[in-house]
Amino acid sequence: MSDLRIRKATIVDIPVIAALFQTTLKKVNIRDYTPEQIEAWGQKANENRWRELFAGDLVFMMAEKDGELAGFTSVNANGYIHSMFVDYRQQRRGVATLLLHEAEFLAKCKGAGKLTSEVSITARPFFEKHGFDVVRENVVNIGGIVMTNYSMEKLL
Repeated sequence: MSDLRIRKATIVDIPVIAALFQTTLKKVNIRDYTPEQIEAWGQKANENRWRELFAGDLVFMMAEKDGELAGFTSVNANGYIHSMFVDYRQQRRGVATLLLHEAEFLAKCKGAGKLTSEVSITARPFFEKHGFDVVRENVVNIGGIVMTNYSMEKLL
């Protein structure tokens, strides 16, 4: 994984982050969600929403391999991981683990006592493997489309 580079993302990275998000939903999350759920989830994340997220309290970090986006995550000072997505071609190659370690490091530096996140069905096994526990199962309604995710946490 020595050819993987982590850096802070900026608003100029929004187009590639948004594209990776959409592609990951359609190629990876489709295993656990219906096409209607994927469409609703994807429509929720338009460019204005990404700009709002970047303007808020989240720090976005990108993993790049050979100059291309391999994955990204975002975390705030309280240890809340808002997002973590990895390119479908980079799945199971340590990208998410590296991003999670970076998020954990940033949260610890800010004094957070735990990491929390709302995690998809798809991502739940990854987070459990890395010490997260399910706090509760959530039923989320996006524009009338109902889907499941999990509130998870890991004590630091």
